[in-house]
Amino acid sequence: MSRPDPSAATAGVRLPRAALAAEVRRLEEALGRAQRDLLAHGGDALPGLHLLVEIAGRSALLAAGRISEVVRLVATVPLAGAPPHVLGAFLCRGTPVVAVDLAALLGVAREPSLDAQIAIVPGDPSVGLVVDRVEGLVEGPRLFHGDATAGTPAAWRGSALVAGLCLHHGEVVPLLDPAPLAADVAEPRS
Repeated sequence: MSRPDPSAATAGVRLPRAALAAEVRRLEEALGRAQRDLLAHGGDALPGLHLLVEIAGRSALLAAGRISEVVRLVATVPLAGAPPHVLGAFLCRGTPVVAVDLAALLGVAREPSLDAQIAIVPGDPSVGLVVDRVEGLVEGPRLFHGDATAGTPAAWRGSALVAGLCLHHGEVVPLLDPAPLAADVAEPRS
């Protein structure tokens, strides 16, 4: 697969949407790998801003650079054959978004509150991560260096979404990588 020429975008040439979406996906995957590598090398903090979100009473972090915007919960159109954690699809500024309820991925069966929010991860398709609320921003969260098995909140153990663990006000909080969800919802269903 050839990469889009970044100089073309800066020269005023419009790249096809599919090429731009593929480049965003490639960059997101590279960011996820770099974050996992940083976590593996240790250190005290993970660089950058992160959204602190609440999901079914549990806190988690999302890299703010991966999120294009946060919107209020909206009505979705069900997708045939979608798993229970996929609420459906909606349009956000003309772009289709597949809404994924993170609480359902944790095994919590409930309808999201009308006050729930959706963190939009751009891509093809874009994925909307349904969270109960965005609690705030955390700059450079401190990494957790203890036993990952003991430190990982039980609901998140074994989840492909957990890229690492951080500490926030003495609580071990998972750092979520939405890339596995994007790959999951992009696969055609039979």
